[in-house]
Amino acid sequence: MLHGKVALVTGAARGIGAATAEVLAKYGAAVGVNYFEAREEAEAVCARIEQGGPQAYPVYADVTKAEAIQEMVATTERTLGPIDILVNNVGHNFHRTILEMTELEWDWGLAVNLKSQFLCSQAVLPGMLRRKSGRIINIASISGQRGGLSGDVDYSAAKAGILGFTRSLARWAAPHGVLVNAVAPGYINTENLQKGVAVQRLASLIDTIPLKRLGEPEEIGEVVALLAGPAGSYIVGEVLTVNGGVHMD
Repeated sequence: MLHGKVALVTGAARGIGAATAEVLAKYGAAVGVNYFEAREEAEAVCARIEQGGPQAYPVYADVTKAEAIQEMVATTERTLGPIDILVNNVGHNFHRTILEMTELEWDWGLAVNLKSQFLCSQAVLPGMLRRKSGRIINIASISGQRGGLSGDVDYSAAKAGILGFTRSLARWAAPHGVLVNAVAPGYINTENLQKGVAVQRLASLIDTIPLKRLGEPEEIGEVVALLAGPAGSYIVGEVLTVNGGVHMD
């Protein structure tokens, strides 16, 4: 359903980003796999994608920097073609309370989780507007809907900001043929979650989920693919929650 489309996924070397890149490729999209430090992991994602047929390309960028993002977009389009789908996935959670957090960590947390989505969207929009077609899918979080359980105020504030950013951009972009939506994952079985939450606490969190299990990164990728494909053609400004029922908005 995405044959002939080009997608760019930020933070795609591992976790939800890597799974999303692979799911989009499964449906036929060529994929730019953005990374910052994890080049080998990004190359491995591209290798897995290309085993199935679609083209993939690892593309470096610090997505908190406008100049780096412009170069990332230009490189992706030179290599794969005009970007039809942007998935703003990159993110980081320090898992620190307000009393533990430094001003520098606060600023960086908002930059990587929220500012990056503004800058990446700004970079791809001119081409999408010219073609009167495009999809921007922002990865939010349950933390932005109800607040993080760890008191992680920077992450929760940024993810809540994504919801407002998504809806505002969606209203502006839809008349021009560009559809903007968000996906808000709950507890997803990623390396970051396993590192950030103690085993005993993770077990208690799972017990609060009606489905009684963590979500898998591929399940987020499938919802992104739905929004990117024909099924998403009349969905604008929505936040799709994918959390096993732990939070019903």
